[in-house]
Amino acid sequence: MEKENTPIIVANTQWDLPENLIKYVQEERMINGLIDIAKTLSPEESVGYAEVVAYLNPATNQAPLRSDVTEIYLYCVTQLMKGKKIEVPKDIAVDKISDNQMEKLNDLKKWIFKQRGGKEKNPILNALKEVFFENKK
Repeated sequence: MEKENTPIIVANTQWDLPENLIKYVQEERMINGLIDIAKTLSPEESVGYAEVVAYLNPATNQAPLRSDVTEIYLYCVTQLMKGKKIEVPKDIAVDKISDNQMEKLNDLKKWIFKQRGGKEKNPILNALKEVFFENKK
């Protein structure tokens, strides 16, 4: 049985991610991993808002982001905060992005999925898969 965990991919390793963001990524991956056991998720469905925010967050400290990337980042931050029942300041809230930006977001999610090595791997999900699926062969 595999014991490894899937790495969190970031745009810049000079700054550490906030602990709460790491926790959000881990929670989101666990939920998506459980859903994937029941119903196969696409790469863009497997990578959630927290993981996109974790990837882009360090880049915000390095240099200003392009306006379309900023909109995508703030959209993901907004969706993440709403999902956690955290009030989103009105001056940064982005509730909707263009179709082009959504396509770029999905492309980024696919890229993150590939860079992290594919589907989520952690001891709990691996054990569940082994007990409920691999022993049925």
